[in-house]
Amino acid sequence: MKGPFLTRFGTTVGVAALAALLGSAPGALRMSTTGQIDATRAWLVLAGLAVAPMLVLVPLARLARDGLRGFFGPGALGRVTAVVVFSSTWLWTLTVAGAVLRAKTHQRALGGATFALVALGAGVFFALTARRLGVIVAAVRERRPTLGVAIAAVAAGLSLLLLGLRIARAAPQLPQLHRAAFVDGIACALALAFVARRSLDDRRVLSRIGPPVAVCLIAVSMHALVTSLPAVDAMQRTAPVHFALLQGFAHLSF
Repeated sequence: MKGPFLTRFGTTVGVAALAALLGSAPGALRMSTTGQIDATRAWLVLAGLAVAPMLVLVPLARLARDGLRGFFGPGALGRVTAVVVFSSTWLWTLTVAGAVLRAKTHQRALGGATFALVALGAGVFFALTARRLGVIVAAVRERRPTLGVAIAAVAAGLSLLLLGLRIARAAPQLPQLHRAAFVDGIACALALAFVARRSLDDRRVLSRIGPPVAVCLIAVSMHALVTSLPAVDAMQRTAPVHFALLQGFAHLSF
């Protein structure tokens, strides 16, 4: 049963502040390497910027968690395997096609149209293939559970390995800011997944200390950004996701 509204609201603010702190840690470490700001202050500055987006993303993550309950019912192993295989193989195909077209095609319009057709065709093919694989895994698991789990693990593992090798190969060629944005995006996603757990929905401790902590983070962040130009410069050079948030807030009109 859900708790009182104020408890749930305070808990939401608290877990949003917690997610902001966890997701901002990599960016804070990079900012501290510039020598323009220490790690603790950089962490507070970035977390303060991330509190507001997390206040929106945390409820959405909870809704997604509740929606996934139906997904993880009977035959869940087959569905999970199909999703992992489809997403991994399709993303791998998109990255390879994009790299080839960028190297071989000089006309942007033609390259974009070709990429769209390749993406559509590959998406349909891999969706049908993954769906069939999921049905096979579910059927095998009903008869021989161990074999079904092994097939699912091998199929998902090979797909993730293929995508991981592609990302590892392409990562050194990406600009530094793109790599930083990729790492920060993963950190924020993992932080959201952690705080969206049901065990954190109605924590009274979080509901009491969460709002004051969130307000303090925002106040510290805004004060530092207004009074310290080196902090803004360090953020621009090392924390592109949070700098984009800062630019977005700066363009808001009330």
